[in-house]
Amino acid sequence: MRTTFTYLIICFFFAFWAKADAFTHFITRDGDQLKDGEKVFRFISVNTPNINGHYDGYKNTNPASGYVYDPIELSYEMEAHFKDMTQMGVTVIRTWGITVADGSGEFEALVTGPDSYNETAFRRIDKMLELCNKYQIRVILCLVKENKYWGSTASFSKLYGGGDYYASPAVKDGFKDLLRVFTNRKNHFTGVSYKNDKAILAWEFGNEVPNSKGAWIAEMADFLKGIDPKHLIADPRRANGVQQMQEIVNDVLVRSDKIDIVKTRQYPNYRNTVTELWNECKGKRPMIIDEFQRLDGFEEVLQQVCNTGTSGALLWSLMKPQYNGGIGSHALFHAYSWGGSRWPGFDSGDYFRERENLMLIRSYGYKIRGEHVPPLPAPTDVPYLYPSVRSDAVALKWRCSPGARYYYVERSASLKGPWQNISGDLDISYHLYFYPLFTDTSAVQGKSYYYRIKGKNESGVSPASNVLGPVTPITRMVMDNLKDYSLSYSHSENLRISAETWPRLRQTEEDFFQAERVAGSGSGELVYRADAVKWVEVFAFSDKVDSVGLMYSTDGSTWKVLPEGVLVKSHRMAYPSQISGNKDNPIDKYTYMVPVLPHGTVAVKIVTGNAQAENTYPWIARVHIGFNGSFNTSK
Repeated sequence: MRTTFTYLIICFFFAFWAKADAFTHFITRDGDQLKDGEKVFRFISVNTPNINGHYDGYKNTNPASGYVYDPIELSYEMEAHFKDMTQMGVTVIRTWGITVADGSGEFEALVTGPDSYNETAFRRIDKMLELCNKYQIRVILCLVKENKYWGSTASFSKLYGGGDYYASPAVKDGFKDLLRVFTNRKNHFTGVSYKNDKAILAWEFGNEVPNSKGAWIAEMADFLKGIDPKHLIADPRRANGVQQMQEIVNDVLVRSDKIDIVKTRQYPNYRNTVTELWNECKGKRPMIIDEFQRLDGFEEVLQQVCNTGTSGALLWSLMKPQYNGGIGSHALFHAYSWGGSRWPGFDSGDYFRERENLMLIRSYGYKIRGEHVPPLPAPTDVPYLYPSVRSDAVALKWRCSPGARYYYVERSASLKGPWQNISGDLDISYHLYFYPLFTDTSAVQGKSYYYRIKGKNESGVSPASNVLGPVTPITRMVMDNLKDYSLSYSHSENLRISAETWPRLRQTEEDFFQAERVAGSGSGELVYRADAVKWVEVFAFSDKVDSVGLMYSTDGSTWKVLPEGVLVKSHRMAYPSQISGNKDNPIDKYTYMVPVLPHGTVAVKIVTGNAQAENTYPWIARVHIGFNGSFNTSK
């Protein structure tokens, strides 16, 4: 018995050790190559800017969560992210800086004061490193950003009395303390100190450190190698063009031989090809493309990375799914609307070739490693179905299954089945995570149903989710995201559908389509009709003008003003983009809700107002309708 017990204990500790230290070697530098032991190490992979925090840029998408992950949320979102990346064949990720207190109170900071750090925020990084080892993915760990979002070099300097971040002795000592704390930290989940964790490919002092700060970089590299000689250091500068690459490489060779990796980028505003930039590094230092994303020439970047000695390239960027249901946003806070992709690519990303580009990352990721591209795995994780968003109608949300491009919603009159697919191949990407993902428009009032969800891609279908039910709807519900007018009964000729991407996608928080007035025209009208319309909710965006009205009809032809106090309005002030500030004309969000329409209502009319204005406001983004009987969609 004792022998068996001892054997089990040994097996347990061996399994724990294998999980905590899953890599055989630290990544090393050999001339202009990276090495994993004796094997050349190369990668085509992704940046993960929101892996350790809420970086979607939309303050109101999940306000109840604040900015502190609870353990379940952290575990689901981050591990689902890793499962997505495993399906992609990703072997390297790059984070996008740590948070530093800036006095705004709008995020949870890791660096909270002089030599003071937040344990909860640190445990997010602990969890990431645990999962890096579990899923065999290395990480370039970026520290204090130059960018002024969620704490920056300016914020860090202020905590240490102000002054030049790159020159002040007090600030530099503060950064050295940060390096000391990071390297010596013992991971809460694995027990392995960061300086001994082989999952860390390289340290990066920050994002977009100015190219002129070579002396500071050399000083910090000397210090870091003194306390952590095992890990590489990636130069925190990025070369925009051949001339800057020459200057950075020469500076590294002359002044900072402890810098192991130099970097450049491939965005539309970055000069020179990968091949031309690599020629400046060949024989001197490994080069990586630490961020790239473009509408034109995307595959050419990947081809040149593979055909040169470039060590790797990292897509900007991949977003994680949401604990509260649905996929993440992709517009982020950028000065363009195609900054973040969602695996495995969805219909709403077709305008920037989201799925095509992600599959290119996958295929070239295997190609650069000299490996055969395996078939895309089917989603294996079970979705989790939440209770209906509404108590009076079937409005479903669920946690996603990694790798699922579509979903089946199945319904049954019995807990044991039989189950009927009532959704077909459902793409949820136009509903995001702060709306229901599916509403049952065919449910019969007063009848009880059971529901379950399955994820699907071209390789197969996931197991079924938990079962929700019995659910007994009082009304049916339809969601019109105004991709077209197929769900409306009628509309005035001066209402058109906009599908503009930038800057509108950021302004409308990725409500992709809007019905808008033709500039200079009169009021627009949008009519919905059913046998019995029970309630209505309208979501609109406008330039600080409350210009949406609602009317109802009990006969389909005579329109009446709503009784006093029936219409409930909410108004959320606009907020500027983190990057573009006010230049893209942030706009306010208005919600118009009639919880109970007058008895006998068969039609509702949405009136845009703002007649004759030279702008196109208001933009009607979505209409949700509760109804009974038939829903009439045309005259």
